[in-house]
Amino acid sequence: MMKNRYFKVVLALILLFSLISTSFWIGKASHTDDRTLMEKNLQESEQELKRLEQDVLQSEEEIEQLKEDLQRSKKEIDEFEKQIASLEELEAENEHLKSRLDEKKAEISSLEESNTEKTEELDELQRQLNETSSNSSNESESNQSNHQFVNIPETDGSKKVFLTFDDGPTTTTPDILDTLNEYDVNATFFTIGQRMEKHPEIAQRTYYDGNMILTHSYTHDYAIYESFDRFYNDLELAEEAYENVLGFEAPKIIRFPGGSSNHSSFDYGGKQFMPRLTEDIKERGYHYIDWNVSSGDAGGLSKQPEAMLDQIKHSSRGKDLVVALFHDTAPNQATADILPKVIEFYKEEGYKFRTFRDITDEELNDMVQNRLANKPIVR
Repeated sequence: MMKNRYFKVVLALILLFSLISTSFWIGKASHTDDRTLMEKNLQESEQELKRLEQDVLQSEEEIEQLKEDLQRSKKEIDEFEKQIASLEELEAENEHLKSRLDEKKAEISSLEESNTEKTEELDELQRQLNETSSNSSNESESNQSNHQFVNIPETDGSKKVFLTFDDGPTTTTPDILDTLNEYDVNATFFTIGQRMEKHPEIAQRTYYDGNMILTHSYTHDYAIYESFDRFYNDLELAEEAYENVLGFEAPKIIRFPGGSSNHSSFDYGGKQFMPRLTEDIKERGYHYIDWNVSSGDAGGLSKQPEAMLDQIKHSSRGKDLVVALFHDTAPNQATADILPKVIEFYKEEGYKFRTFRDITDEELNDMVQNRLANKPIVR
């Protein structure tokens, strides 16, 4: 009995020892596995950190590269803006040169017409001279003693001049208005719609000073001569700008960019465009105005004020009805400078200053007869 009890106790102790030993080794093995796992995770974290550091470095390099690209792009944009500004200046200069060319061509056309008329007058004078010479040989001395000399009549105010200024309003226009006010003279300004919108206060002063404002297109872009639609769309915009700035409808009296016989239209609507357009616009109730005296301020004389003045005086000779062409654009300061002498010249020659603000039907008909208004264009 005692022996069996002892054996059971020993067996229980052995089982307890085995259980404790097993637990110890199991625990130790588990601890070892955890440590190994932790070391493995740490190594992986270190490797991930290194990768992140490399990514950060790479990102910083990319950021620096992007900054350099941005700076380079800004420089390129600045350069493009300079080039665009340069192109705009060239386009403006090109339009100015086209305008000068058209005016020269119109001037040549007018001179050719005048030359034809003068030739016909010269032939008639020569015929009369021949008749006079033939008759004088048969005159008696008594007739010679009774010969009467013909005196040049005094100026009766029938000579009229219309001063016209194209392509404004600009910053030059106020100088011209000051001179007109100083001499108590008024003029007519054929304005560009876009510039009326840009300088409404100058346009309003021009009109309220007693001058007349008429339309000269909205853009002064010769591409308006590409088609009737494009021309009349531009004219509609010009008339809208006119009404918005001045508060009343634009009269149906206009001046074509380059004049009615311009050649710039050849490049857009062809050689027959202006003959067709001028007939169409007359049917719509408009009058278009040209000129018979050019100051030359849109051409090579623009920087030669004395030469401009001489041309005006020379071109006005023998004309009782003068429509003089000037430009009140920014490059035409010389025009403003010689205006006092121009006004004094016409006053000394006995001209009466008129504008299209109060033009009479008789005066407008005279312009039509003199091919200054609604001139037929035949090509």
